[in-house]
Amino acid sequence: MVNKFTQFGMRNGHVGLLDYDMAVLRQTGAVLDMEQGQWYLPISFFVEEPGKGPLAIERAQVVYKRPEPTQVQHIVPQIALIRDDIDFDERRLYSPTVQYRVPSPGATPISIGDCLGFNHYETKDKEQPWNLTYSIEVWARYKVVAQFLLQKMMALFPPRGTLKVLATEEAGRNVECERTYLFLVKGVADLTEVNSMVERIPGYSLTIQVEGELTADRVPYNVSAFTGTTSTTPPDGITNPDLPAGGLYGNGLTNIRSTLIED
Repeated sequence: MVNKFTQFGMRNGHVGLLDYDMAVLRQTGAVLDMEQGQWYLPISFFVEEPGKGPLAIERAQVVYKRPEPTQVQHIVPQIALIRDDIDFDERRLYSPTVQYRVPSPGATPISIGDCLGFNHYETKDKEQPWNLTYSIEVWARYKVVAQFLLQKMMALFPPRGTLKVLATEEAGRNVECERTYLFLVKGVADLTEVNSMVERIPGYSLTIQVEGELTADRVPYNVSAFTGTTSTTPPDGITNPDLPAGGLYGNGLTNIRSTLIED
């Protein structure tokens, strides 16, 4: 009989700043142009130009804005993603616990009494909560196009929504895990007046705050799961039928793990 309390959860990967950047990018619906090596948002919009007739606008370039304004190329229409503040959130700092407890790679099955487990388990402490603030800027040559892009971003980033972040494993592992985090819209600002002194083009900014977490120092570690010695023969001649091939019998006690959970 396998003790259901000896292991729980699954390897859920690591999350860093770039993982959130990519999550915000995917949320915009951007598509990668492999030939030009650029991200863009497919759109279908027509603007009536005086004396020229309807002008078709089919894409908006999506970029990560550099911190130096002089290096930002205003290729419009454009959607610029900017990661602003990163703040530690003490409100979400819960009681110490672990995210998962699974058999370590190469661990040996161990049978002790009526419990079946492994000699070593991999575990990972709960990651610490951080709030990440992003500004999503939209720019266009025509105000009606800028407003169209703003409303499209407001539809993709509602006042209270969820962001899917793809967590990646450490080197040597290919497991990927999709996590879901809450985000809140903090406000919308008109950037038209602050864009440029020589080239005033319409622009708006939508600011969101993601209630996320960062792996940082929370890396997996291995712990021993029992005391005593092992042998290939069961003690007192009792054979546990659940013991798989390659497993051993222990004559000690299983380590007891306690977790404090807040209501």
